[in-house]
Amino acid sequence: MMQHTVRTHFTIASCLRAVVIAGLSLLPLAAHAQEKIKMGTPARVNIGYSPFLLARDMGYFQQEGLDVEIIEFLGTSVLIPQVANKGVDIGFPGADAVIISRQPGRDYMPVRFFYNVTRKNPWDFVVPDDSPIKRVEDLRGKKIGVGALANGNVPIARSMFREMKMEAGRDYEFVPTGVGAPAIRAMTTGQIDVFNGFDATIAFLANAGIKLRYLQQPPKYTNLISNGMMTHEDTIKNRPEMLGKFGRAVAKAILACEADIPHCIRSAWKQYPSLKPQDKTDEQALAEAIPTVTKRMESMLTFADPKAPRRFGEYQPQMWQDYIDVLYDGGEITSKQVDVASLYTNQFVDAINAFDPAKVLADVKARR
Repeated sequence: MMQHTVRTHFTIASCLRAVVIAGLSLLPLAAHAQEKIKMGTPARVNIGYSPFLLARDMGYFQQEGLDVEIIEFLGTSVLIPQVANKGVDIGFPGADAVIISRQPGRDYMPVRFFYNVTRKNPWDFVVPDDSPIKRVEDLRGKKIGVGALANGNVPIARSMFREMKMEAGRDYEFVPTGVGAPAIRAMTTGQIDVFNGFDATIAFLANAGIKLRYLQQPPKYTNLISNGMMTHEDTIKNRPEMLGKFGRAVAKAILACEADIPHCIRSAWKQYPSLKPQDKTDEQALAEAIPTVTKRMESMLTFADPKAPRRFGEYQPQMWQDYIDVLYDGGEITSKQVDVASLYTNQFVDAINAFDPAKVLADVKARR
């Protein structure tokens, strides 16, 4: 094969033109530099986080100029201080700890929710199918497994039991089991009588072959909002554009995940291989994961008016008042005098929803 050598004669002018052109070619790279964002989770990343992982895999964060790093914490009450001291830019905690922190006499934490993600309570009580326990009222004298005592379900569970005249340590006991294998072991060995966890953690039990039965909770608890996106008040003031972009990428990913849950799950497996059971075929693992992610999507897509256009991220004041009432009735807070407006902001809702859903769905279809 013959090789051809091309000889080029450079002049000072041509060298200057080359330098200018090279410099200009770097401008798009600088203009598209990715802003690094740290997002904190209140638990180990599990299959329930699939929509957030899909936002990275589909390029939604990148399209907004964001490079998102996910950092895991163990519990809402552990995560929120990280947001308050700016250890992470955005957190995904439950709502209870911030409400409790707004009580009179408490130190004010300068944090606020800006995106309503989990619009329905995802926490459930489950028992083995052959358990004599039939209702949550039957849990007197029982051991209740929870992932961690710092988890957001614990204050709500305490409130529920106080209404039933049950006190922790006297009438029941919380047992921190962790999630995954430790929770499975605690259930199968009788270390706990019931497990109180969110959809993805309960899926670990079901996928381990434990036949489970859900205990019905009063509607006032099942309809509560849960985890949302939170940030420091300084970030709202100084980096509002970033928060709108982040929320928009998440909204797109939730819509995309709803449209193709199997792809959503495979995306999570690609980024976190440990989420896929190694002893299962793809088909078996997918069959086990789909119900979990479907249930998580339900909690993210429960809108007050199903016929109205979806307003991703939006909070209603009554959502917070309902939560305050539950915490007060259960003795978790001593005053209902909580400034609801200090808990959240809807100022980014328009930016979050500034995208064409049809284009997202077309993008999903194209990737199938």
